[in-house]
Amino acid sequence: MTNAPSPLSPYSPTGNLRRIITDTDTDEFASLTKLLSLDEYDFLPVKEPKHNRSPLVLQEHKLGLEAWSVKILFQYAYNRLFAWRNNESQSKFIDPQELQSLSRAVVLVNPECSTAWNIRKELVDNGDLSVSDDLRLGALVLSKHPKSPETFSHSLIDQKKTHLVIVHCTIVVFHRVLVAIIVQGVGQFTRTFVNMDAIDINVEAGLHNLPENRQGLNIPAMQNSFHEHMQRELTVCKCAAEKYSCNYNAWSHRIWVMQNCFNCSVQVLLAELQSTEVWVKKHVSDHSGFHYRQFLLSTIQQSADCLMEQFSMNHRNLLQKEMNLLIDLIKTCPGHEALWYHRKYVFHAMCKSCDPAAVIEISDSTKDEKDMSSTNCQKRTKLENEKQVMLLKEIDLVTKYDLSSKDKWHCGIAQKYLDWIQKCCRA
Repeated sequence: MTNAPSPLSPYSPTGNLRRIITDTDTDEFASLTKLLSLDEYDFLPVKEPKHNRSPLVLQEHKLGLEAWSVKILFQYAYNRLFAWRNNESQSKFIDPQELQSLSRAVVLVNPECSTAWNIRKELVDNGDLSVSDDLRLGALVLSKHPKSPETFSHSLIDQKKTHLVIVHCTIVVFHRVLVAIIVQGVGQFTRTFVNMDAIDINVEAGLHNLPENRQGLNIPAMQNSFHEHMQRELTVCKCAAEKYSCNYNAWSHRIWVMQNCFNCSVQVLLAELQSTEVWVKKHVSDHSGFHYRQFLLSTIQQSADCLMEQFSMNHRNLLQKEMNLLIDLIKTCPGHEALWYHRKYVFHAMCKSCDPAAVIEISDSTKDEKDMSSTNCQKRTKLENEKQVMLLKEIDLVTKYDLSSKDKWHCGIAQKYLDWIQKCCRA
């Protein structure tokens, strides 16, 4: 037998359940509806309703829901939402505001309900729900379910919608600049020129509001809003990674943000490389964080020319710095395989940067093999020598400090690393 809620409670299955989800008469329910100030929620271990009051508890931007009411609320919201989805006669006409509340109640309990997320996506498309509010809900869901694939997937859809607005804003600003050139002349244009690389979006406005406001674009406000939004998204990924170890969903979402929202800007990638250094120092066993740093280093390497021109930095210096970080972490925290796996990547990248074939490939693209200059031959010899010196130093370093360790497990990992060097890097 199942324990029925107390008849004294107004939140019984036959009671007014809609009030618990949609009522906004009080500050408590208003906060639940808008979700503007909440940063975390959880279910409270209260098995039975002991008082004639709401099961919702709001305290310092934290939301608690008494456990006895979770199943009742979920069933009510789920059944009513799907009745509307299936076009049943009793639930055929539900206003968008109630659909927001019902879908929100469902995903807060079960974030893997793709139908509820799809309904919210339709509300955004129809202009009944703003992208920023939907992203806030996603962040709140991830505070309790930090590895939810459906939540991350839905966030990607919201991000893509903001990109449409960014493109639209960019076209509008381009149009205004061209008009300034034609009507006011080049002199006025130079005073009103806008750096297109810095144009961002005010995500606080819904997509449906854009055409009405596009004539009065406030570029500084758009920039600030966009950067705040992106920083909030990175913070969501960081918190999700903190709450669930090896959370590749969170780090993959962060990679997507770097690629699509920041366009893999070298400046942003360098900042990420610096900020995540603190994180990996605290989570030496979490390979997902090191995998993200591998993405950063690989992407920066693809923009090596830009790195040198804008920041006077060499990619090989970044790899050496990463290797020094790993050596220090291995000395401080021996026996963690994640550190050695990342060390393999870094050392392989360092060897690849000294690969003589790269020089030959560049020279072949501009000259014939017969016309290869002595300069390239000298570079090849120098790179070969550097690679051999690097190999000998790495083998000597591991042999001296790691193979001599008293920890047998640590010695075993170090020996596997040396075997890998002999097999892969000496070839």
